Amino acid sequence: MRDYPHVPTTQEILEKVAEGAAGLVPVVGGPLALVVQSALQVGHARRTAEWFRDLTETVTRLEERTGRSVADLAGDDVFMDAVIAATRAAQGTHDREKLAALRAGVEHCLGPQAPSIDEQARFFRLVDQFTPAHLRLLALLDDPAGFYARSGIQREVRGVATRMRLIEDAGQEFRDRRDWVELLATDLRQASLVRDINFMTAMTGNGVWPSTATDLGRRFLAFVTSPAPAPGSTSGA
Repeated sequence: MRDYPHVPTTQEILEKVAEGAAGLVPVVGGPLALVVQSALQVGHARRTAEWFRDLTETVTRLEERTGRSVADLAGDDVFMDAVIAATRAAQGTHDREKLAALRAGVEHCLGPQAPSIDEQARFFRLVDQFTPAHLRLLALLDDPAGFYARSGIQREVRGVATRMRLIEDAGQEFRDRRDWVELLATDLRQASLVRDINFMTAMTGNGVWPSTATDLGRRFLAFVTSPAPAPGSTSGA
């Protein structure tokens, strides 16, 4: 059974503070700094333990798919690079979508369909840098019809449409926020994940539905998307 890092209790934190205060000449910020440090250590230990708990399920699937034991995988530099890169990024977020994307990257780091080592390193950095809205917009631009179907959104028949209207109709987070959408899209374009197109160009109603993701964008999405349901992590608002 895996041993997780010990998470100090509130009582242990207070005991640390008491020990520190007992041996200190009263200095502004001394005991307080110890409180802050101890509290941050608790939060970091909790987040790390939750990450490795959920990652265990991912590694188990990878064991089953590759027929390799975790001990064997741990000796594979490609696997360890993926685990370390994903773990660094995971410690900087609580968002369940980003954590799921990082776990999927670990799951897809090995095998004939795996991206090159250089691409994997870049993909993990992109997940770290992007917001969940980046990931959702990329998924929408890659497969608008599929995104609508998965979201339970009815496709409206229009004679003339723009991709911006298509995006705004895909969810409340994009509606009446064109500056935000353009900012997200600019980041995706700069990463070469989507083609450089004008979202405001009017075209036939059917013309807005084809994918605008690049080949690199599709490889990135395949890398960070897992067919298995994500563990029950929670995300804050």
